[in-house]
Amino acid sequence: MMIISDLHIGVQRAGGTTPQSQQALRDYLRNSLESLLATENEWVVVNGDLFDKFTVDTSEVLFTCEIFYRWLGERPSAKLTLISGNHDWSPRGHEVSSFHLLSAMLQMSGVGHDVEVRDHINGLSRVDASRGVFCIPHMPNQALFDAEIQNAAATPGKGLYLLLHCNYKNTFADHSDHSLNLSDDQVGALMEAGWSLIIGHEHIGYSLRGGRVLVVGNQFPSSVSDCLGNQTKHAVRLTDTGLELVQTWSRDGFYLEVDWRQIEEGAGADFIRVTGEATSAEAAEVIKAISTLRQTSDAFVITNAVKVAGHDMSGEKAAESIENLRAFDVVGAIMAELNEQEQEVVKGLMA
Repeated sequence: MMIISDLHIGVQRAGGTTPQSQQALRDYLRNSLESLLATENEWVVVNGDLFDKFTVDTSEVLFTCEIFYRWLGERPSAKLTLISGNHDWSPRGHEVSSFHLLSAMLQMSGVGHDVEVRDHINGLSRVDASRGVFCIPHMPNQALFDAEIQNAAATPGKGLYLLLHCNYKNTFADHSDHSLNLSDDQVGALMEAGWSLIIGHEHIGYSLRGGRVLVVGNQFPSSVSDCLGNQTKHAVRLTDTGLELVQTWSRDGFYLEVDWRQIEEGAGADFIRVTGEATSAEAAEVIKAISTLRQTSDAFVITNAVKVAGHDMSGEKAAESIENLRAFDVVGAIMAELNEQEQEVVKGLMA
């Protein structure tokens, strides 16, 4: 069994890209998924955020469906389990996510009997009884997630491995239902119950508590920030003897930091971070140099981390903030907190 997460197929990056490099990045993520699948013949579990957003371009769903369809078709005994992440749920319950659209397409195809879906409807549920693998998908809010964690902690011996899609000890996520948080106390209770945790959602991998808490990280970067925390990236393979990390990506040859004054050295990497310092008078020169690089390089993403007169000139964080604001449904979030009568009043005001 191979466990992967956070592929973010159909990604849209506003910062550090051109229309051509954005498409190349989307192609790269799909092709990387297909190549990774080819290394597993038994069972693939996607532990959340297969797609970048609640809905991505339909072509991305079709391409991804074809990839899984071929993989399953060439391996008659193979299985696919799709677990929903935070990008796969929305308070707009009447809309179908790309995650659920893909799931329905695969289940209606000739390989549908080999595809299982786990979302918030299932809560704590079994993935593989023989290996003691269970999961808790992304839940609609923190309270429901906490209840499922409590349920898991109260069932010692039920399983060995618990798959989650959440932050670990991220206090900024405590009051955000879009991005759930697992506290240290909750981890302690799960440890006492005998669980080992395999966590998706965070893009930088690490492990704690003697390896019993494994934050896998994503398998392939979709931004420069994804490249900064780890030298390598991994999937997890679960065998009869335990967990194995399978390397899927390395910074060597694929990520480069280059000073803006030697920017011609930037060609040849997939993700480039332009660094260095410049005076105020050189600011326009910096922008021109990076813009030229973006137009001539084959890199997927090129970000500006140059400090001009001591100030960070990076547009990546600002661009990601803009993306988050665009993705956040303010009206939907408000409506989710109202009862039916209050919702009707708001709808009348908006009509």
